[in-house]
Formats: sequence, structure tokens, C-alpha cells
Amino acid sequence: MTTTTETTKENRYLIYRVGTELYGSPLLEVREVVEYQSPKYMPNMEPYFSGVINIRGSIVGVIDLRKKFSAPSDVSRYTALLVCESSTGAIAAIVDQVEKVVPIDESVIEKKPPVISRVESDYLLGVANVGNQLITLVHLRPALMEMKLIQVKAA
Repeated sequence: MTTTTETTKENRYLIYRVGTELYGSPLLEVREVVEYQSPKYMPNMEPYFSGVINIRGSIVGVIDLRKKFSAPSDVSRYTALLVCESSTGAIAAIVDQVEKVVPIDESVIEKKPPVISRVESDYLLGVANVGNQLITLVHLRPALMEMKLIQVKAA
């Protein structure tokens, strides 16, 4: 009996929808998925910073990924919040719909796709072809945390 041990680099990604596009982020970057709640507006913030919410007694900043990625931002019954931990505390991202968790082999990820994207290259992981669907993979934490927001949170 012959056994072949093939080493593959496969990670699990949380797949979600922003507008009509599919995005995925490493599952380990997402602390939890919570039901959408309308954020309390905070004045003088970036246009994509929606405000703050209360999650089990903790105040959490909310970034609207739909605005950040230039997608329509209508709330539906599928709208959800992805909560991540950062160096300054928890922060949440509004997405249109959470789809599923899938394993994606690193070999199917095009790390430097030859496209111009609305997603900044600082947090773009690449594009993966999963089940005949192209999914833009992003590091969620860096996409949510920027110096302007960190400075506001620290103040």
C-alpha cells in the first residue's frame, strides 16, 4: 500500500457579499458575525465610518464596507456585521450578506491579479476561483483599520 503525502496550503475563508460582488477574508480574522443594528452616528468622521454600536456592553466602531468599496448601501434582512479584533479594540464591518465558510487552496489564488480594483493593494490578498465564481480575497483587519480611525479611537 502506497501513501502519498501531499502538502497543500489550504485556509478557510468567510465569504460575504458587498453589493453584487463576492469577497472573502481569512476566517481567523473574524471574531464573530452579528445581526445588523443601526449604528449611532458620530460627527466629523470619514464617509465610510457609520458610527458605533453596542455589542454585549462594548462600544464598537462600524465601517461600511459597501461605501468603502463603492457599492450600493441598502439595508436588507441579510445585512450583517463582521466583528474583528484590532490593536485598539473591536471594530465591525457592514456587509450585505454572509454566504459561507469555504476552504481555499493557496494554489488557486491569483496573488497579483492584473486588474484595477476598488480594494486597496495594502489589504488585497488576491482573487480566487472557487466553484466557477471569482472571489476577491481581502485582509479584513487592515481594510477596517486606518490611521485616521486609530487616532480617533485613541483620542
